Amino acid sequence: MAKEVKYEQVLKDSNTSFHYGWSVQGYQEEIGLHFHPEIEIIVILKGAGYRMTGDFSEPFERGEVLFVPANLPHCWIYNPESCAPDGNRECIFVQFDPSLLENGMAFFNEWKYTSHKLLSMMQSVEITGKAAQSITEALISMQTLSESERLLSLLKMLRLIGTTSSVEPIGIPNNASKDITKNMRRIQLILKYVVENYRRKISLSEIASKVSLSETAFCAFFKRETGKSFISFVNEYRLEAVCSGLKNCPDKDISQIAWACGFTDIPYFNRYFKKMKRHSPREWRSRAK
Repeated sequence: MAKEVKYEQVLKDSNTSFHYGWSVQGYQEEIGLHFHPEIEIIVILKGAGYRMTGDFSEPFERGEVLFVPANLPHCWIYNPESCAPDGNRECIFVQFDPSLLENGMAFFNEWKYTSHKLLSMMQSVEITGKAAQSITEALISMQTLSESERLLSLLKMLRLIGTTSSVEPIGIPNNASKDITKNMRRIQLILKYVVENYRRKISLSEIASKVSLSETAFCAFFKRETGKSFISFVNEYRLEAVCSGLKNCPDKDISQIAWACGFTDIPYFNRYFKKMKRHSPREWRSRAK
């Protein structure tokens, strides 16, 4: 494989200290695994699917707010249905060099705690609750602010991330860099294929061929890298898709949602749902309202 991970060059105006962007583009144009030396704060405004940060992957939903450390490989793999009707995904973000924090720590004692905490993060974190709402609103409002006002807004966001308890670390701390392994690239390809095809049956021979492995080798590889079998992984993703459907389509028949998400055996689906969620689909939907 010629290139395992892409280096993304972050361009900013010469008279600004960070890059602010509001991106709307087709989900198929989304950059794959990539890294950049800048820290990133990003909000997903439209789209859902699977996210990879470092060597960890998990489902993500519209509205998630993430803090991504410098040089950590990451990517978002979008479910096409979540980008309907125009096929576009949408996100808003800021990217800045760690020196912004380092310089603040060097010159302002009041900034040392926040800077040290953010610079010491070796894994992405998801910001939740009211803190996530505040950051989302701040990033959206940046569109109409002057450059100096944007900087002040960014500093407030960083202060909030550094002090709030509404943060959830993602994966295991690591020192991942551009030396990403071929295995991580394979996992990305598998995730992308599952997100785009989970509504139908995906055979082992089919998915194994996508990453140039025999079925036996694929099963061993996937189990080693994820700690679960491929079918377990697919069913877990389908289950999260069902939960999203139960929340977003409250009047739609549960069996129709399950079938549309790839569960063709409804009795099995009902047993599996209760085992994983500790409630029946109907009970879960009522509690999620």
